[in-house]
Amino acid sequence: MKISVIVRTYKRPEFLEQALASIQLQTHKDWEVIVFDDGDSSLNQTIVTEFKQRNTNLVTYINSGKAFHLFKESWKIAPKIANGEVMIRLDDDDILDSNCLEFVNTLFTETSDLDFAYGNSAVFKGNTLLNLMDTKTPLDFPKSKDIWSGYVEGHPYNIPWKFTNDYYDEPKHISSIIHASKLNQMCIFHPYIMRTKSILKVVDKINMTSNFVDDLEFLGSLDNLGLGYTSIKKVLSYVRKHDEGSITEEGKETNGVTLWDDIFRVRDEVDFLRPNGTEFQSNVIKIKVPYNYSTQIDSDMKKTFGNLLSNIDNIIKPKSTFKERFDWRRF
Repeated sequence: MKISVIVRTYKRPEFLEQALASIQLQTHKDWEVIVFDDGDSSLNQTIVTEFKQRNTNLVTYINSGKAFHLFKESWKIAPKIANGEVMIRLDDDDILDSNCLEFVNTLFTETSDLDFAYGNSAVFKGNTLLNLMDTKTPLDFPKSKDIWSGYVEGHPYNIPWKFTNDYYDEPKHISSIIHASKLNQMCIFHPYIMRTKSILKVVDKINMTSNFVDDLEFLGSLDNLGLGYTSIKKVLSYVRKHDEGSITEEGKETNGVTLWDDIFRVRDEVDFLRPNGTEFQSNVIKIKVPYNYSTQIDSDMKKTFGNLLSNIDNIIKPKSTFKERFDWRRF
């Protein structure tokens, strides 16, 4: 099965280089890469060119030359140009586990009714693994009046959503805020995995409008449109914690809009994609292939991650030759 890896990037060439190297290291070799570049970056173009030279796989590079122009539009463009039966989205500052695509291939081959899925990730900074994604289950109630806590925790999926401090006049279904699984597993979209033909059937019904919560808008829409999904606790990618800044920082505006503005607006739009509004049941698919659940950062995971970083370094900065390392003239 061919898998299309969709990478969005914006002026982070060093991170992009590592992300692409992690694709090159996949044990599953039938892949293509589509890079959406939202900045006029000659460094990014050089990195993609070098990546092409190292691989015989198809690599497509699309540069808008405009900040965030393709950020949300890539969700709708990718399935129309992807050659893979399955697409997996990778942020430019994250890296894939080496066995990620192999697992995705098995999962979507063995589970024919699966339309999309999302996996688990481990957070890292520099060369250090910090923790698994701190994702709340749908059965966790909000523990504070802080708006972000309400956003990530929520009420049980079958009880209408409402922040504890009553931000809304009417209660809203939980899946309009987070894509909560009835299997009580993970509900953060890292990574996002989609069967291409399934997405093509509904993609024109989705109006992508957000540069902040585009993942919530897109995958929440897929849920409301009736596509079958599952959540995966197996670590498939590593999410980078860094100081480069993010458009989702509290209070930060893009084109005069903040993250919180988009959360409220997207919630309402996603809620009413279906004619009957919030009265629906999510179509959760039970996984048919066995896999190991990741419950903590242990020594094996640290070793696997360390080897991955070492292999990425070897691709980006090949080890010096024997002659270069031992210049006998110095002695």
